[in-house]
Amino acid sequence: MCPRIGAGTAEYEWMTWQEIAEEARRDTPVVISVGATEQHGPHLPVSADWAIPQALLRLAAAERHFVVGPALRLGYRSRPGSGGGQHFPGTLSLRATTLMAVLEDVLNELVRARFTRIVVYNWHFENAGFVYEPAFLVSERHPQVKIVVVEQGLPQFSEEDLAELFPDGFPGLELEHASLIETSLFAYLRPGAIREDRICDDAPLRHPPYDVVPIDTTMSTASGVLASATKASAEKGKLLAERISEHILDIIETEFPASTAAGGDSATGATTAG
Repeated sequence: MCPRIGAGTAEYEWMTWQEIAEEARRDTPVVISVGATEQHGPHLPVSADWAIPQALLRLAAAERHFVVGPALRLGYRSRPGSGGGQHFPGTLSLRATTLMAVLEDVLNELVRARFTRIVVYNWHFENAGFVYEPAFLVSERHPQVKIVVVEQGLPQFSEEDLAELFPDGFPGLELEHASLIETSLFAYLRPGAIREDRICDDAPLRHPPYDVVPIDTTMSTASGVLASATKASAEKGKLLAERISEHILDIIETEFPASTAAGGDSATGATTAG
């Protein structure tokens, strides 16, 4: 028996083909997270950039029914100023053309399965710029299919939230790699995956608004953490998870109102994988 994943939710990888076909017939939205397998410091697993968004999508899908699609677990190459850099062992990256081709194929397959309402939800910073092109190409071939491209997975946080999360000041999203946000989300969503004794703070020697190749390691850190991780907490992770899942739900409800679905996709009318 497939494991149940929560009331009113459906996760593609745990569904049968009949259940997937039924969700497509009902015109249920499907959300594909695009992540990476990338070093996340000494304390977080390399799965962070796909495990986190998948967990957040499950939270959101428990509130408003949609299909949580299979995550793309490999992304574009890590950069020193935002991901620590391609020189770290453990990171498995794709070239841009490969990533775009894979995502285009996945979107085409969803269309073949008769999904017409699709969200591409990107988490890995370096993927931005490469997820729109395949969505555009698929849309050109299938104009009846609406694809929403979310390149930045995080919402704009309020001043109050930023003050609570970063009482010493917000370093900026690029430096939040393996730092407070992702460590707090793991502390709330998957605390057992954190190597608690290895959490650290770090900072690159320099952080210019440009990149340099060959890789300049002064733009990264020895640990792979780009800012503070020691101030992370499960409480902050709960706040972040709530705000991000609300962000996801706002996007879906704005672009795919539940009342417009052919078969209804509200939580009360949902099918559940299991």
